[in-house]
Amino acid sequence: MPGFGHFHPLVPLARAFAQAGHEVAFATSPYFKEHVEAADFYFLPAGIDNAERWARFEPFQAEHLALPLEERRAFLFPHMFGTIEAPAKIEELREIVRRWEPGLIVHDSADLAAPVAAEELGIPSVNHSFGRLVPVDIVAAAASQAGLSSDPLGGMFRGIYVDIAPPSFQTEALPAGARVEPLRPIAVEPPSTERAPEWLDRLPERPTVYVTLGTVFNDLSVFRVLLDALADVDCNVIATVGPRSDPAELAPLPANAHAERYISQSLVLPLSSVAVAHGGSGSTLAALAHGLPMLVLPQGADQFENAQQCVAIGAGKLLLPHELTAQAARQAAVSLLEDEAHRERARGVAHEISAMPDPAALVPTLVATAPQAR
Repeated sequence: MPGFGHFHPLVPLARAFAQAGHEVAFATSPYFKEHVEAADFYFLPAGIDNAERWARFEPFQAEHLALPLEERRAFLFPHMFGTIEAPAKIEELREIVRRWEPGLIVHDSADLAAPVAAEELGIPSVNHSFGRLVPVDIVAAAASQAGLSSDPLGGMFRGIYVDIAPPSFQTEALPAGARVEPLRPIAVEPPSTERAPEWLDRLPERPTVYVTLGTVFNDLSVFRVLLDALADVDCNVIATVGPRSDPAELAPLPANAHAERYISQSLVLPLSSVAVAHGGSGSTLAALAHGLPMLVLPQGADQFENAQQCVAIGAGKLLLPHELTAQAARQAAVSLLEDEAHRERARGVAHEISAMPDPAALVPTLVATAPQAR
C-alpha cells in the first residue's frame, strides 16, 4: 500500500532478502515511486494513490462519519481496501507477476490483491503485518467486498503470517490453522538524503517529548493544543506535523518546542523520554521498542485498538478526541514523565521486542516456501 505505515514495516525484511542475495522489488502506486527508490529498491507500478482512493471513498464518507469512532474501522477497512483498492490494483499486479516472475510475494495486511495474484499464478505468498492482527471478521468483510477470491479470507492466510506485534500487544486470534512467524519490528533508518535538523544535537539537558500524528491524520489544531499543554513543562518538545502540513502555521512556537514536517523516528526516539502519538501501528511499536511510555490520541483506523492495548498493558495513557484539552494533555504528559510504573512497563515491552527474531533470521524460513525464489 502506498503509505509509510504500510511501506516501512516491510522494509527491514526486504533489505534482509536483498542482503541475502535475492532480487527485491516493490509493486505499489506510481505516487510512491520516489520513496521506494529512495530506499534503494526496484519499483513496479500497480494500484492507485491515496488521493484517488479517498476520492473513490467519498460516496461512503457520510455513512462512515455517522458511525461511533470505535466502529469506523470495521466500515473503512473493507470499503477502502476491499471495495476500492484491490479491484483497482489486481490487473496491473497480475501483469507484473507474469512479467517479473517472482518466486515469492510478500504483502502487507491491507493488500487483498496480492494473495489473489499469487495464487492464480502458483506463487507462494506471505502476509506481513503492519502491527496487531487485523481482526478476522474485518478481513472477511474486505475479501467479500473485493470479490476476487472464493476464499472467505481472500487468501490472506494461505501462506505464512509474519507477526511484528510483541506478545503482550497481540490480542487478536488468528484463523484456525494459520502458520505464524514472529518478526521484530525495526525502525527504518533514514535515507541517505535526509539531513537531521541542526538543532537536534543542541537540545537542552532535560526530558524530551516527541509529538507525532503520523503522516495521514495531521490536524494542526491538535498540535496547537499539545504545544500549549507542554509550553510550561520543563521539557523539550519535538513535533512532526507530516509532509502535507506546514509547521509555520503553528507559529509562534513555545520556547521549548521545535516543529518540522518530518524527521525519521530513528533519529528522534533515542532522544525521547515520552511519546505523544496518534496510536498508528508504526509509531506505537517504534516507541515501545525504545521503552517509551505513551500518551495516545487516536484519530482513526486501528489507532483506537492500539491505544486501548497500550493502556491495558500499563505502558500508556489514552485521551479520546472529545477528551483532548490542554489541561488534560498536560496532566497526562507530566504524569508519564514522572511515573516510573508506566516507564517500566514500556521497557518490559521493549524487552519482548528485542527477543523477537530479526529479519535475517526469518529469510531462510520464507525462502524455503519458495524454491524458485531469485
